[in-house]
Amino acid sequence: MRLLELGYELPNNWREATISNVTSKVGSGATPRGGSSVYTNNGIPLVRSQNVLDNSFSNAGLAFLSDQSASSLKNVELRANDVLLNITGDSILRCCLLPDVMIGGRVNQHVAIIRASDAVIPLYLQKWLVQDWFKDFMLSHSAGATRKAITKGQILSFPIALPPLPEQRRIAGVLGALDDKIESNLRVRNLCRDLGGNLVADTVRSAPSTQLEHYAASISRGVTPQYYKDEDASPVLVLNQKCIRDGWVTPELARLMIPRAREKSQAIARLDDLLVNSTGQGTLGRVARWDSDDPIYVDSHVTVVKADPRRIYPVLMPYLVFPLQDEIEHMATGSTGQTELSPSRLAQLNVPLLSLEEQRPLSARLVALEAQAHYCQVQSLKLTELRDALLPELMSGRMRVDEAGCLVSEALDEEVRSV
Repeated sequence: MRLLELGYELPNNWREATISNVTSKVGSGATPRGGSSVYTNNGIPLVRSQNVLDNSFSNAGLAFLSDQSASSLKNVELRANDVLLNITGDSILRCCLLPDVMIGGRVNQHVAIIRASDAVIPLYLQKWLVQDWFKDFMLSHSAGATRKAITKGQILSFPIALPPLPEQRRIAGVLGALDDKIESNLRVRNLCRDLGGNLVADTVRSAPSTQLEHYAASISRGVTPQYYKDEDASPVLVLNQKCIRDGWVTPELARLMIPRAREKSQAIARLDDLLVNSTGQGTLGRVARWDSDDPIYVDSHVTVVKADPRRIYPVLMPYLVFPLQDEIEHMATGSTGQTELSPSRLAQLNVPLLSLEEQRPLSARLVALEAQAHYCQVQSLKLTELRDALLPELMSGRMRVDEAGCLVSEALDEEVRSV
């Protein structure tokens, strides 16, 4: 289908092509023989759909293969500047540029490698594919009644608008500068959490143990939400299991629900509350700290643990539980696929016992680290909003690159001044 048929007007001096015209390779991998049983703790990385996010790569859950297992996937060996596109499932069409540390890895059958030729700048290609309107177009080609999927042939046929290479490079440079700063903020944020974890580990190394309920003012499941469907009522956000991963909460994945007639305060997350995924295989046991001053509801698949300040500094409680996610998962009961962790079972989790006197200096340092981590996240959200606003303007030629560059420079300078 031509771009004009999609409502896209080609700017002057730009030309239209297809993905097949600007790539040297498009293809997906496979699951190695033996499936997950051949995964190792280190070796050659195997990129799966969960690792591919829009505009960024996640190491969470990264699998590794031995040299022998990886040899069967030699034809999908990753190279510098490969574009990765999820082609099946709920995460279909998430797209990012391969980070250099993944060069030499492999992809499974749910991820496509799109390798740019000399006709296109790889980051420009990635930004073209990640546009909302273009994702809607690609998704309209997906097949499968129960599982979305797009094929290699479809990808090759998709159109792309190409400015001259120097302008592609400038567009990619402006948007890439924002990507780089967002990624830098993420590294600092994770570093703050790691430093805090190390401080806690050093402090509790020889501490006796107690049960989680010793520190808790309440341990309660969230609410069963009535999701918002364009009713007259003003909706409120409610967190779910997808929002909780790697110790952090992603509010952007929260859903909207109709406000409750009667407030359930124990189901509302407030600053420093511990959140624990409590149902379902694969997500049960994930924990996070709510790091915002703004309260938010959680749904019934998540348990909220509120600290008793007479026994523990609230910021410390999540840190005591962060290393125990495997133990939490094993505390669950029920059959495969229907596992569940009750609040009463979670209350019995063994955690280190520290006096308030021992906690005081540690907690002060944790508060400072968490404040820095929260600042990085807030700044990243602002930069993400700017990048997402500039993307359609630059990729359509409606905004001059120089104008966008000035906006990006101002945003990055403002972040430096506010540190």
